[in-house]
Amino acid sequence: MRVVALGGCGAMGRATSWELAENEAVDDLLIADADIDSADEFAAELPGDVETARVDVTDHESVVETIADADVVANALPYAFNVAVMEACLDADCHYLDLGGLYHKTQDQLAYDEMFADAGLTAVLGMGASPGLTNIATAMGASRLDEVESIHIRTGARGGGEGFAYSAKTILDELTMDPIVYEDGEYRTLDPLSGRETYTMPSPVGEVEGFHSIHSELATMPTTFPGVEDVDFRVAFSPDLVNICDVLIGLNLTSEEPVEYKGVETSPREFLDWHLDRQPKPGPVEEWKSFRVDVAGTEDGEHAQYRYSTVVESRLDDWGLKATAVWTGVPMGIAAVLVGQGDATADGAKPPEELFDPEQFIDELAGREIVIEGEQIE
Repeated sequence: MRVVALGGCGAMGRATSWELAENEAVDDLLIADADIDSADEFAAELPGDVETARVDVTDHESVVETIADADVVANALPYAFNVAVMEACLDADCHYLDLGGLYHKTQDQLAYDEMFADAGLTAVLGMGASPGLTNIATAMGASRLDEVESIHIRTGARGGGEGFAYSAKTILDELTMDPIVYEDGEYRTLDPLSGRETYTMPSPVGEVEGFHSIHSELATMPTTFPGVEDVDFRVAFSPDLVNICDVLIGLNLTSEEPVEYKGVETSPREFLDWHLDRQPKPGPVEEWKSFRVDVAGTEDGEHAQYRYSTVVESRLDDWGLKATAVWTGVPMGIAAVLVGQGDATADGAKPPEELFDPEQFIDELAGREIVIEGEQIE
């Protein structure tokens, strides 16, 4: 199996590349990135003979040429490029995976379902931690129920250092775009940073404060699970990061309204994205990432609720990566192999909860010391 890790030397892509390089089912691994020097340096750290290539993702023909011999493309680039890479995969006749599309981009990608199905290809939309593992856990809970009524997703973290753990643009989008929730069988749009709630995650994460955030799970779960009435998602970023973003929002620095400064037209947000992208990212420090998914409904005519949770720790000794990268990148690496082996349950462009056997996926994760634990809540 030949796999291309697109953006495979980035903050999240490194974990995907490690997972793929250590998987015996992958015969050839190519790390394709705009920064060929970083790709070469990183590839030298990985086991086996890992190839590299420079690629300009804004050049369609360049992407198609780079992935032409691939069986699967694992796209770890920022979500803005998802549709462009999907179109390249259709032209190159290869399967596709990404880390999520922040609801609206995921909706755009779902429109490619029939095209991928007609081509006999699979596109996995959102196969990181959240979306990704949260979708797998939800599917596991739903498999225990006769009917799903509600899905509540919570995430939290401890440690991790200062600053933006991954793409500053994506994090700012998560904090400034209007969140979507599904309540009483209808979609609702809320205000950014609203719905603050204190909840307890598995140890050592413990008690955190989360809030509603725009997320891809809401783009698919209300239709994946017919009859569900309520689906929501809350994220708990570090208080320091939330405070920083509160200040940026308060100063109107996240505005996308055009302004002119010294003869140059831009927007505060455009400048902020440019500036933050050039700041150093936190190094590989100790961190714990966690999610909790509660799936409730009816089982044998009675109300039942199942909870699935996990805690993922940094892998500093062998991979030199913090937990944010590990729990995001490893699932996409596992899924890429499953898709390449023909273990996805359907062709088309679909979310993880529709494409994988949740028990099989949870077993694969356990082999990487990512343990999703389930319990019935009385």
